[in-house]
Amino acid sequence: MTVRQMTAETPVMSKLLLMLGAISLLTPVSIDMYVPALPAIATDLGAGPGAVQLTLPAFFIGLAISQLLFGSLADHFGRRPPLLCGLALFACASVGCALCHSAAGLTFWRALQALGVGGASVIPRAIVRDRFDVVHTAKAMSLLGLITGLGPILAPQVGGVLLVVANWRFLFWVLTAYSLSCLSLAFWTLEESRPPQAAPRVGPKLWLSLLTDRRFLRYSVPANLIQASVFAYIAGAPFVFIELLHLSPQQFACLFGINALGLLAAGRINAHLVTRTGPELLFRRAMLCTAGLCLAMFVIALSGRGGFWALAIPLFFYVASLGFNFANGFALTLAPFGSTAGTASALHGTMQFTIAGIGGVAVSTLYDGSPRAMTGIMCALTVAGATVYRAMQ
Repeated sequence: MTVRQMTAETPVMSKLLLMLGAISLLTPVSIDMYVPALPAIATDLGAGPGAVQLTLPAFFIGLAISQLLFGSLADHFGRRPPLLCGLALFACASVGCALCHSAAGLTFWRALQALGVGGASVIPRAIVRDRFDVVHTAKAMSLLGLITGLGPILAPQVGGVLLVVANWRFLFWVLTAYSLSCLSLAFWTLEESRPPQAAPRVGPKLWLSLLTDRRFLRYSVPANLIQASVFAYIAGAPFVFIELLHLSPQQFACLFGINALGLLAAGRINAHLVTRTGPELLFRRAMLCTAGLCLAMFVIALSGRGGFWALAIPLFFYVASLGFNFANGFALTLAPFGSTAGTASALHGTMQFTIAGIGGVAVSTLYDGSPRAMTGIMCALTVAGATVYRAMQ
């Protein structure tokens, strides 16, 4: 049995997915754990909500740049060395976040965190592409999503609990410890998976080649527009639900976790269905569903009658629908690319977090004490994704 013929149920592959999932979990945990603390951070640092919200788009933009860098390094030097370096940088930046005393300082260290965690985002996906064909890549990514889906479920819960017994700075010490654990795990157990052929020539020419390749763009652009909408939700939701709708940080963490459970369940269903229907059909239908739900939430917000349940119910189904978008969009995007999977994966992620960063800035800039900014940006991104997908078929 060759590496490419192994399935996600092979014991060796299951262990690999667990390890990659633990490393990939660092990205959502680093985003979601401190989300319930945003209002408390603003108070402690003497900053307005907009200044603290900017730490999220700073992270997204740093992650976009970082993924492009680590994707190229992974294709040229192999998957293992860049991943170890990125995890070490993230740990150092987490210490900086814990010790900073201004919103500007926190924004800087969060951006540096993002530069380090890019390896944990892009390289595990490239390793999956190294090991599986397109259908099993979609299935493996769905199973990997079950692990990484624990981040949005557990991280806000952990963050909310830690805020009861400690201040927000302790959250970043926890991230430091977790990143060092991931570094140790990767150092001792991760084997090189890059195909044995000569290292491809990476850099701007390869980036331009991919960015002008219709096979790449027809799935990557719509998938990333829709995926980026979730970060508009992350940037706006704490202020909408905690300040406007008066949830406590712990109640908000529960809401965040319930929504992530929907994402987790959808990812498991996708893993079951994708080998029967193929990723294309599931991707298309989920995209239309996501756009429709965001449009409904925006209409509710515009009406001024958007109470808790009017927003919470469609929001749950919106987050769940993303479980069909990410794994299938990723598998379809990378299917034509083998030796350049690291760069293709990086460009895919860079597009996502670049758009997410712009969306996060828009939410923080347009926030007016109502859900309109958050739901409006989510709606614009998802409808644009469905439109681009239709236009490129």
